[in-house]
Amino acid sequence: MEDTKVEDEKNVGLLFSGYLESRKIVLPKDVFRNGFTWFCYETFKSLAFRIWLLSWLPVTTCWKMSTNWIYSFLATYLLILCLFFLPLIQMSCRRRAVSKQLTQFSKEISANSPGTDVESWETIAANLNSYMYENKLWKTKYFFYGAWNCQEAFRLNILEPFSLKKDDDSKLKSFKDSVPYIEEALEVYFTEVDKQWRLFRTEKAWDPVNLDDVQLPRESYRFKLTWVLKRFFSLQCLPLFLQCLYIIYISWHNGLLSRISFLGCIFLMNMHTFQNLRGTSMKIEHKMQFLSSIVNETEIGANGWDQVAKRMNRYLYEQNVRKNEDFFFDGIDCKWFFNYSLCSHLSSKKTLSHVPLDIELWPYIREAQSSCTDESSA
Repeated sequence: MEDTKVEDEKNVGLLFSGYLESRKIVLPKDVFRNGFTWFCYETFKSLAFRIWLLSWLPVTTCWKMSTNWIYSFLATYLLILCLFFLPLIQMSCRRRAVSKQLTQFSKEISANSPGTDVESWETIAANLNSYMYENKLWKTKYFFYGAWNCQEAFRLNILEPFSLKKDDDSKLKSFKDSVPYIEEALEVYFTEVDKQWRLFRTEKAWDPVNLDDVQLPRESYRFKLTWVLKRFFSLQCLPLFLQCLYIIYISWHNGLLSRISFLGCIFLMNMHTFQNLRGTSMKIEHKMQFLSSIVNETEIGANGWDQVAKRMNRYLYEQNVRKNEDFFFDGIDCKWFFNYSLCSHLSSKKTLSHVPLDIELWPYIREAQSSCTDESSA
């Protein structure tokens, strides 16, 4: 009897696990080997790729029938060149497809209540993939590769453009009938973000017991320049470094002064991108922890900023954002990052594709600003 009971319990467990497996969310990241194979598959299934393939028929016919090979060669060269534009066309089509489905996108957000964590967007991504495919709005059922793509699409197509509109007329003109659905979706999203902020503020989701063993890079590096150069020559800045080497190579015969001028121009042109590298490596949760550390810090003077820098260096190291505890050089660098990478967003008037505006954090940035002001005046 006991053996039968145990066997029945196992069968029930297997049935339940099978039910869970059937309910498991499957996204393209679980189907394809990597993002590159997924993108190749999507491009292969696109209309632009099929038109490109059909374009080879007249070209091959021209090669056989034409007596002047130069025209056939030019046509072949243009087709090969067009192949490199197919990914750009594909990305443009994806943006256009999302912009036409803002109402359905907003309904999914209202129904599933996602927050800042990527995992909460998986259901929305899976539902939209099925919706786009079943309603013949997209050729495949793999529109969003992962939940982070869905979250980014929400940010670029709904959150930032809608929030930056100042009046109802401009919102209605840009988003038309989707306005009430977007407003409801944003209300749901901001509610979830506020819940997470309250968790950071009240329960202090991450608070190291002792920071005495944490050393700031200021204590390890003799000069800040060496710390900056180390970050500059990291893999993140490798394209910029290679660009500088290329400038040196092409200007080698123009004299030393010319090479220095070229390098200076390139450095100044890329300075804005270089300054924003740290901000782009942080997720919303990381920035929220940073803001809560500022608000929770009782002494926000020079020593207070040092404590915030130590806390964040340890936190970002444990979150695998950095391989070492060297995200902030010292308290001054930490304060500069707060003013430049977060507070500057409050005055932004347009969306920059390479720099997230973190609109959901604006109330908490103002709270951190107010905390700093109160401590300074005290």
